[in-house]
Amino acid sequence: MAFGDNSGLFTTGVRMDVANNGTNDTTVLDAARANQLVFTNGSAGDDVFTNFGSDDSVVNYQKIFDGNNDGFIQFGPNGILDIDRTSKKNPGSDQINLVGLASNELRYLGSKADGSGANQYVYADSATLRQLHTEFGVSHVTESTVGNDNFDASTGQHVYLFDTALGFNLGGDTITNFGSDDFLVTTSEIYNGGKLGQSIGLGHNGVLDLSGEFANTTGDNGVSTGGQVDIQGVSVLHLDHTETGANGVTYYYYAAGPVPSL
Repeated sequence: MAFGDNSGLFTTGVRMDVANNGTNDTTVLDAARANQLVFTNGSAGDDVFTNFGSDDSVVNYQKIFDGNNDGFIQFGPNGILDIDRTSKKNPGSDQINLVGLASNELRYLGSKADGSGANQYVYADSATLRQLHTEFGVSHVTESTVGNDNFDASTGQHVYLFDTALGFNLGGDTITNFGSDDFLVTTSEIYNGGKLGQSIGLGHNGVLDLSGEFANTTGDNGVSTGGQVDIQGVSVLHLDHTETGANGVTYYYYAAGPVPSL
C-alpha cells in the first residue's frame, strides 16, 4: 500500500466561502458544478442558496446539531436549517435555506482538518445514501467519509459508497475481504485513461485513485482528486453497471476482477 497525500479536503469542486456580513443574502448556485458552501465562525445572516443539488455540499466550522446522533440532519418544517445550533434550546444566530434540496435532509460525511488544524465538517444531500439503503438495505451499505476509513467486507454482501461527485478528497481508505458479490459505488466515473469498458488496474502504487467531480481526473498525475482506496487482495476492477436513482444521481458499480468475457 502506498497512499499519496490525501490530507486536503477541497479538490475539483467550486469552493464558496460564505461571507460573515450579517446580511440575508440569496446566492444562485451553478447547477452544472459541485458547489461547496463553506461557513466559518461568525454572523453570516440568514442566507438562501438556490439550485442546491445532489453534488452540492455544506462545510461547517462546527458539527451541526444532531439530536439523535444518527448522522442525518433534518430541516425544520419551514425548510430552514439552524446551522449554528448547539442544542434543542439554542438555535444559534444563522439560518440557511437550500432551495432544491428535495429531501430536506443532509447527511454527515465526517471531518477533515484545514491548513490551520481546525476541523471542517462536511454535509450533503441524504438522498444519495438513502437510495442505496432502499436498494440493498441499511446494514449492507457503508459510506466513505472524508477521513481515512478501514472497512471489512468479510460477512455478507457489502456496498461501499464513495460520493466522488462532491469534488472532495475522500481520504485514503482500506477495504479487506472484498468479494465477488461486493460493490464499490461512485457517483462519478473512475478515470480509466479513456479506455471505456475495459478493466481498471489499481496503479503503480497498488491503490485505486478515485476521480473527483469529473471522470477525466486521475491521482497518478498529481493530487488524488477523489481520494484513494486500497482494496487488499484485489488488483483489477471492472465497471459492472450503472444506475440512475430516483434522486437523479448516477451510480457507477465496480466489481472485483477483469471485465467478464462474453
